[in-house]
Amino acid sequence: MKKIKQAIAAGVISLAVIFSGGAVLADHGGDKEIAVVNKGDTLYSLAKKHHMSVAQITDLNHLRGTTIYPGQRLILSGKEAGYHKIIAGSFSKKENAEKRAALLKKKEIAAAISTAVIDGKAYYRVQAGAFKDKKNAVKQLEAVKKAGIKDAFILSKEALHIFGLKPGDSYDEIASRMGKPKKTETQLNIKTLYYQGDGAGLRITLNKKDGTIDSLAVYPEYLSPRMFPALPFTRDEVVKIYGDANKTRTVTCYESAKCEELTYQLDHLELKARIDRDQATVQFLELTDLTDR
Repeated sequence: MKKIKQAIAAGVISLAVIFSGGAVLADHGGDKEIAVVNKGDTLYSLAKKHHMSVAQITDLNHLRGTTIYPGQRLILSGKEAGYHKIIAGSFSKKENAEKRAALLKKKEIAAAISTAVIDGKAYYRVQAGAFKDKKNAVKQLEAVKKAGIKDAFILSKEALHIFGLKPGDSYDEIASRMGKPKKTETQLNIKTLYYQGDGAGLRITLNKKDGTIDSLAVYPEYLSPRMFPALPFTRDEVVKIYGDANKTRTVTCYESAKCEELTYQLDHLELKARIDRDQATVQFLELTDLTDR
């Protein structure tokens, strides 16, 4: 209820459809719903039951074919944008971005410079506002274009989450989305969850005040891509879900190997995706609340 009140206060209205029957779980962590595939289910039957198309389910879950498996956990609803940003220019040189920002400020339009890494190259973006309500973003875009920036556009960014989970959610929501782990270990306020084999699939840090999630780390190596197809297991899937990173860097990961780290920031959340030395496989995803709750 608290989250609903916050969403209404922010001017965001979302519609949630709760389906009766079957193994459909209401999601409280990412404005999505989960269906657990039962024996005999097909993509066609699930699509028909939940008033979707096969293509929608396939796209949301990164499925490469039409085969699904009992126990598989599928996302059934679309993406929810976290913000609609007004991009008033993207430049390879910072000084050009600064000139564009100065031009906007002369027109009494607030502007800030952010960075984005596209195909390994850093760009400086001029941002003229970010809005929850797309109507307000459209109004701001019109103002920016009247100021002479004809190539300005709206960039919608999905709220940061991992399989619909994010800091601030309750610990119980993990089982609701990911299923009950085979084993759980607890040390102080850190919980380690095992879903298959001996490796930890999730590691959760809980807030000492209210017991909600402060940060969560997911290790795809110890999770099944068959059971969790909507989780990103490769670099390409990370970019497909979250877009271009705010920054990338090369880090030493193990045995002096060089790995890539992608960092995303939106609102008060930060997501780090560590890519293995093969430049393709995701080692881990870590989502953290940057505020001191």
